[in-house]
Amino acid sequence: MEAAIDWICSPPYPRNWPFNVDASMAKHAFLLLSSPETPGKFANPLTYARQLDEAGHQVAVYFDGAATYWFDGIEDHPEPAVRAYEDAKELGLIAGVCDHCATFKGVADAVEAEGFEIQGTEHAPDVAGLVDDGYELHIV
Repeated sequence: MEAAIDWICSPPYPRNWPFNVDASMAKHAFLLLSSPETPGKFANPLTYARQLDEAGHQVAVYFDGAATYWFDGIEDHPEPAVRAYEDAKELGLIAGVCDHCATFKGVADAVEAEGFEIQGTEHAPDVAGLVDDGYELHIV
């Protein structure tokens, strides 16, 4: 493992990289773009988000692009994906859904019925703002 750390931390990275960041305070934002045709690309990041949350990290999940199609009959999708979604929802990890995408795809009512905030008209979320707030972005 030490060799891997040496390689990762070799120039241009300073030896003390990532600058003694307290891993328990890490922030992660998952931007889901995966359509219902790829249930693994949907379920896996939600599972990772849950695991990070359970380990004490701050986690926010955003639905954007084709991922908003998941709200169209969510209960009819493959069971592992639905279970991962329900876990993320129950834990309060879902931070928002792109208004433009949900409206364009005709699922805005389904999103609101699930109790989620629809954000912005250009695209959600404000990724620059998330980075400024210290979030690491995971785009899936």
